[in-house]
Amino acid sequence: IDLAQNLVEKHIPSPTKDEMRLALEASLNEMKSMGLTGVHDAGVGVTDFELMKEMADQGKMTTRIYGMISGAGETFDELSKNGPVVGYANDRLFLRSVKLYSDGALGSRGAALIEDYSDDPGNKGLLFATEEEFTAMIDKVVQAGYQAGIHAIGDRGNRVILNAFENVQQSRGDQGLRHRIEHSQIVSVDDIPRFKELNIIASMQPTHATSDMNMADDRVGPVRILGGYAWRTFLDQGSVIAAGSDFPVELSNPFHGLYSAVTRQNHEGIPVDGWYPEQRITREEALHGFTLGAAYAGHMEDLVGSIEPGKWADFIMIDRDYFTVPDIEIWQIEVLESWVAGEKVYSK
Repeated sequence: IDLAQNLVEKHIPSPTKDEMRLALEASLNEMKSMGLTGVHDAGVGVTDFELMKEMADQGKMTTRIYGMISGAGETFDELSKNGPVVGYANDRLFLRSVKLYSDGALGSRGAALIEDYSDDPGNKGLLFATEEEFTAMIDKVVQAGYQAGIHAIGDRGNRVILNAFENVQQSRGDQGLRHRIEHSQIVSVDDIPRFKELNIIASMQPTHATSDMNMADDRVGPVRILGGYAWRTFLDQGSVIAAGSDFPVELSNPFHGLYSAVTRQNHEGIPVDGWYPEQRITREEALHGFTLGAAYAGHMEDLVGSIEPGKWADFIMIDRDYFTVPDIEIWQIEVLESWVAGEKVYSK
């Protein structure tokens, strides 16, 4: 369903390398103004990585990038020839993960569900491959020493990927690669414990809940939604949550995500008690997800994610106290300065 965009995209001329360089520079400027001292780029191509290395070599990489190779096909074959890239240019650039897709999006009804969509009988969405094919893809990635980060939104999309991870673990064992499911959005309540059992990181984006809350109940109904956007449930069972934005699907501003995680409200404070408020998390837990949780998901918790002796001095200064301001002000917090490796890279 979501691949219909390819009918148009295939007629759009590919950007030149200079255009891509300008786009990368613009995105880095955007990131540092948002207080993002590091990002995970979920879909890096060959030219993308060449440009990233050039900028890192020139000292222009003002935000650390943890790259995820786009797919397990030709791009992966090319970029994985020399193995994972770890800590290039003083830890400014990493390439040790691979991004795959199991299904589409919930809004378009492309996410793969176990049962029909509640508002579209006869439609269960679509998987991009079979369980056997996903198992083979993950196995290829694991043999090369890479983490797999797999987009899964529907409960069937998540279950098939969990099955595939389990299949590979049975044959290869858990090699400490810290595999992750990107979004972990609508998950059967029976499958949520499997994340912990299989050591799968739930890479989740809090603003998806507040963006989707006007349609998610319609899509999956009152029972399946109980396994949706279930941050509290994941944390309470001891799973690692890596919080992010899913930019450019959502805005890159991390304070929007922190606000959504803590309140489960829109920017007008609606619903008053939050959408499924039992799944709210604390300010401390939300901040951990965006800092140490994300660092752990990138094998970087010994380098970044907190201010400690021996770690890089990556930090930001903001215009108000995140821990004490009223909830409604969290999303309004502004970044005054961003520092990477002890160097000020942004000032408002």
